[in-house]
Amino acid sequence: MKRAVSSQSPECVVDTVVLMYFFFVDRAELLLQLVGTPIAVPRIVFDPDDDNAPAAAKSELGRSIAYQRRLAVDPARQHGEQVLASVRAERLTRADEMYRTGEFAVIDMTDDERRTLAKLTSPTRCRGFGLKFPLQAGEAACIAIAVHRNMTLATDDSDALKALKFFPRPPEYERIRKLLIRAATEGLVTRDEANRIHVEMRSSGFWDSRLPFP
Repeated sequence: MKRAVSSQSPECVVDTVVLMYFFFVDRAELLLQLVGTPIAVPRIVFDPDDDNAPAAAKSELGRSIAYQRRLAVDPARQHGEQVLASVRAERLTRADEMYRTGEFAVIDMTDDERRTLAKLTSPTRCRGFGLKFPLQAGEAACIAIAVHRNMTLATDDSDALKALKFFPRPPEYERIRKLLIRAATEGLVTRDEANRIHVEMRSSGFWDSRLPFP
């Protein structure tokens, strides 16, 4: 797949959850405005070669697209659920376009980053980061890249943020609510619009019940 090369270096690495919910509500451009272009994504989170990969080897976004596509044709689902799943699958494929235009920088991890990922995803070694259970690979990869490259981390995984505090020099981080608050304070959206985006994300499965603005 041919990709336009960005002249800028990524400043923020974004995990699957943040990407997914901004895609679900069709606000990829807003995310780009907030975290900068290009967005850094580990290959575990997004792989431009997913189409050629078996199901088990797909990236997290690739598996999410496949799941939504299955829901879209599942006869056990109501018609409205099928339509919504089809829309979500289509919106998630925006990642391919963002890669082609240079808005995604796909990161291949270094050996040091892979060793950090291995610790965070280990059922025993993750305890050294205050965790009872290991992180998912996508969150762990994003932490490893953020820590080793001193990049901002965008995640809404509470365990990932707990683990981040155990590094000697933890990088800055962004959560979805924090991003929406910043979008309003920077004049990218109104406060009411930020709240509406948050409510729409919650209707798609986002777990944060606290609105950006009361």
